[in-house]
Amino acid sequence: MRPIDLGLLPVVWIPTLWSLRKLRGAPRRTRVLWGVWASWAVSMTVGVPAIRRVIDAATGIASGTNLLVHLSGLAATALMLEFVREITGRSRGRASRLNLTGLAIAAALLVATFAVMPRPDGEVDLLTYDRRSLAGYLYWMVLTVDTAPGLTASAALCWVHGRHAAPGPVRTALWLMRASSATGMAYLAHRAYFLTMRHLGWTAGEPAAVAGTTQVLLVLTMLLFALSVVWPSLAERREKRAAARRVRRIHPLWHLLQAATPEVVLPLPDELRRNNPGLRLYRQVIEIRDSMLALERHLGPAHAGAAEEHLRAAGLSGERLAVAAEAVLLKHAVAAELSGRRMEFSGPQWRLRADDLDLDAEIAWFAKVAAKVAAPEVEAAAEHLWSPPGAHAVEASGEDLVG
Repeated sequence: MRPIDLGLLPVVWIPTLWSLRKLRGAPRRTRVLWGVWASWAVSMTVGVPAIRRVIDAATGIASGTNLLVHLSGLAATALMLEFVREITGRSRGRASRLNLTGLAIAAALLVATFAVMPRPDGEVDLLTYDRRSLAGYLYWMVLTVDTAPGLTASAALCWVHGRHAAPGPVRTALWLMRASSATGMAYLAHRAYFLTMRHLGWTAGEPAAVAGTTQVLLVLTMLLFALSVVWPSLAERREKRAAARRVRRIHPLWHLLQAATPEVVLPLPDELRRNNPGLRLYRQVIEIRDSMLALERHLGPAHAGAAEEHLRAAGLSGERLAVAAEAVLLKHAVAAELSGRRMEFSGPQWRLRADDLDLDAEIAWFAKVAAKVAAPEVEAAAEHLWSPPGAHAVEASGEDLVG
């Protein structure tokens, strides 16, 4: 088996077989995309020399597998255009009549010219077959003329919608699809140039080099298209993994606070909890905020000063000091809430540092604090704050706190 076959067959068969199990009930764009993969899979498989020899011997048609390969390629191009129309909103759930009509006419012309053109046996590449004929040249030109408009239309749609799409995975996918269409156009132009020069009797390069170049361009076209299709899914998976990591990082803080304020935690359905880490992250951030608001009544300015003084004595400074001080204050507030003690202050209550941060900065800050809640120096400072100067403990009596 040729290296190109070893490289391409898994690329086309894996998504074809993987998508087949979810095809029933899938949206139209998914079914159209499956048709692209299936057409390419058939085309690539039938084109394998060993398989090609078996089919040609069984049918008794010289180079008959070439016709199957090219008909599958025409179908893949038409379906690729339909897929681009789907993702750009141009199809509105309907197939393009012009696209289907062009496919039918091209397929009929391809079969007709194939029937009358001189053909080699399966051991000789039909592209580089050196016997010239008008029918053979028309065969390749029909294939080129039908495929080129489809690729051009795909590139144009991706260009227009890619320019106006918001930065992100969809825009990247459209640019990759445009690159795939452009590479496909280069593949067609290279092949048309070689065939035209040969038909006119002019030198157009060594056949082996021409065949190798066309194969490389075809591989690039298919790989770029495959990458454009899977890019949004890859980006979504990456975002989910990133959100799951952030959830794990802030979880110790969330766990600490919800023990004192369980009323702020709203249950999530198990499916959302497992499959939507972004939503779980957002919910935990909101619950941490609500818990902090509920616990701030246990904190006064003296607590912050006492915590920082104790932590400085432990050798902390700068941002490490600020992070540890917030962890100390929260641990103290949680302990005060759980014990039923309340603090009355003559001055204003202390506001925690997480206020006035944007979402990403807030999550980063929560993660830093979460990493410190179990640190020995934080535990020691929280115990030291249990009776801070400037405040006195009172038993919870159900009355509102009076400043």
